[in-house]
Amino acid sequence: MSQVNQTGKLTADEIALYDRQIRLWGLAAQANMRSAKVLLINIGSIGTEISKNIVLSGIGNLCVLDNHIVREEDLGCQFFLEKKDVGKLKVDVCSPKIKDLNPRVNLTVDSDSLANKDELFFKQFDLIVATELRKDQITELNRISRKLNISLYVTGSNGLFSYIFVDLIEFVSEEEKLKTGRTTLTGEISSNRTIIEVDTRVDDDDPKKIFETIKTRNSYKPFDDMLQTATLEGKLTKRQVKRVNSIVPLTISYLTKIPSSVEELHKNTLSTCDKLGIQSSTLKDEYIQQFYKQANVEFAPVAAIIGGAVAQDVINILGKRQSPLNNFIVFDGITLEMPIYEL
Repeated sequence: MSQVNQTGKLTADEIALYDRQIRLWGLAAQANMRSAKVLLINIGSIGTEISKNIVLSGIGNLCVLDNHIVREEDLGCQFFLEKKDVGKLKVDVCSPKIKDLNPRVNLTVDSDSLANKDELFFKQFDLIVATELRKDQITELNRISRKLNISLYVTGSNGLFSYIFVDLIEFVSEEEKLKTGRTTLTGEISSNRTIIEVDTRVDDDDPKKIFETIKTRNSYKPFDDMLQTATLEGKLTKRQVKRVNSIVPLTISYLTKIPSSVEELHKNTLSTCDKLGIQSSTLKDEYIQQFYKQANVEFAPVAAIIGGAVAQDVINILGKRQSPLNNFIVFDGITLEMPIYEL
């Protein structure tokens, strides 16, 4: 078994192991992953997928924080778990299986409650991925992550439906593309994104090929601010507004306030439609019913998609090679749509 590389630098052995990935996103990105310290909060269905993906990608340090006990209903949606594990701590069951995926990863587990953790605990991490949290928990965690300047991803599942909230505070990404007839200009490209620098270079082998290196500043809102000020007015074309999925207002509404009945969910979501600046006809009755029945339910195929999306964006921001997700994503398991909204 290979020893864990504590220096954060890639060894020749690791370069050989991650050769395909390095060809895809570069040596610098892989080195950044090796030195990164990531906290994963709760290893449910989505958390399991995220842990698998980032561990296989070569993350250097992963801490899993989860005080939940394995239940019978967990067995059908988490591939680390077996029937014999019911009644045991999830972190105790999952940690050896995570380690088996990539022994080079420095893995630690913590079965303490999130509520018991102070700012000093979070200060040791570069990035936090949180799953299965309530609004009050997300708000407090986001307050701490912003104070400590730590990137935060929050994701949750409602059966066939899911969401991702991203707060990187402020993040500058760099992307290279082949220059076309139209020169890329600096300036605001959306409410959350601004191109701040454009450089060009000529290809060494073909002087006719000119590449643009584009630096984009991505700005983010805290979770509470996003919920309070969320709007799509002026951000979408008329055609895009008509295509807004029911899951968008339903998810925003549910995150804002958990309803006590399907009628309350309907009423709250109608108000959310008004706030977002979309027609109430966007809201389909069958979606309301299904969303309410499946609230907080985990579904393995949805978790696989969301876990993959979060893990891929974590890789992107560590490499700073592509613009990251900004800032709210929903997934509809019925239509298989996964739009990104700047709220």
